[in-house]
Amino acid sequence: MVLTRRLGVLGLALGFVLLAACDQSLFDAHGAPDGGGAVPAACPEPCLADAAADFDGTAGGAGNHWRYLDDHRDRTWTPMTVSATMMAGADPGNHITTCAANPSAPACKALPGALLVSAAGASSAADPALEFTATTNQVIQLSLHAYVPGGANQAIRIYRNSREDVLFTGIANIGTAFDQAVTLDALAGDRFLVAVAPAGVGAADVGLHVFVNATGASFPSTCQIAVPFTAAVGNTVDNACGGDFTHSLFTPGTNTTPVLVDGPFPELGKAADFTSDAYFQGTGPLDKSGDTTVQFWVKFRQFVDTFDNAWLFSDLDLDATGGLGVVIVQPVDATSPPKLDVTTCTVATQTALDFSDALTAYPTDGSWQFVRIVHTNGNVYVCLNGVRKTSMAVAPGHLRSTFSPYFGKNVVWTPSGAFFDGELDDVRVLTGALPCDP
Repeated sequence: MVLTRRLGVLGLALGFVLLAACDQSLFDAHGAPDGGGAVPAACPEPCLADAAADFDGTAGGAGNHWRYLDDHRDRTWTPMTVSATMMAGADPGNHITTCAANPSAPACKALPGALLVSAAGASSAADPALEFTATTNQVIQLSLHAYVPGGANQAIRIYRNSREDVLFTGIANIGTAFDQAVTLDALAGDRFLVAVAPAGVGAADVGLHVFVNATGASFPSTCQIAVPFTAAVGNTVDNACGGDFTHSLFTPGTNTTPVLVDGPFPELGKAADFTSDAYFQGTGPLDKSGDTTVQFWVKFRQFVDTFDNAWLFSDLDLDATGGLGVVIVQPVDATSPPKLDVTTCTVATQTALDFSDALTAYPTDGSWQFVRIVHTNGNVYVCLNGVRKTSMAVAPGHLRSTFSPYFGKNVVWTPSGAFFDGELDDVRVLTGALPCDP
């Protein structure tokens, strides 16, 4: 059966109107790990790390859990200069100290024992950030208290590994207690960062409590796929949240070990290199009966020929009418940029196929891009590098598929073949809706 498609672009304005529920993480939990009460003023037990209590004038803090960083907003970070009572950034307006060293600071009255974080503002080359690295696969809660004593309201970001992989963005208003908690599956090596990231002027001595605790929930709780491409065993790569993925070549009898190369930035480790003919297949269908997030890093090199599009992720189901496909579509003429196409099958009959599509321009510079696709509230939202680009209406549960997911190939549908020439990294599928900032 030949796959034909109707490509329809939904307007950006529609995406901006409909994504109200995507402005916060599904994993927001305003309260204790059991869901009741206020975010605690002390690190909940079992406590894995307490940013203020662990601050001891060393580069990693007590237990070596932390890094204190200049976040350059471009997937690079520089350690702050260490002293006994302060971590100082290259910009003197960015620094981190404690209420223990400055007990008379105004924020310390609201948050006794907290860190004091100063941000120079958007005109600076960096934002101050704290980083906690998970050491094992487990379900954690990261909880945050903030208090801005003066200056200007401050944006605060909680993110994983890079700013594009945002878990929460909020505004801490002057003189008002700010509380936020995020509960999620953490992989060993995941870096969780909290940055005071003002869009305008900064503020001095913002009080900040950051706690990380184990919830006791079984891992994985919301994660269905987590493939970091850390290493290959034979022709398989590990899925930390389920069955492993098998690497194959479309040409029979020539299967090889996958090629691993450097990822988007050094802290993320290795990525998978795809040449034409190569793909990975999962070991079972995903649960997409509810809200779902699919995300990954991609580096696209070139189209294989003048006909075949580059499939990045697919469990499209033309038999049951559903599934999800993510494909880079060739331009119709040489002057148009390629499109990132997110598609699902809506009608399948003996004589016709129909699809819903959300398309957005795809960069042509060959650099790494972070793609996040969120299905929630009857809509699919497409996010590129942390920014919401477009959306389409898709009924709840419609993305379900009877097929295993594929990387680099469109399941079994024609045109047959694996046509992706590029690299993928850190592919994740999560039950629930992660945010996508407008």
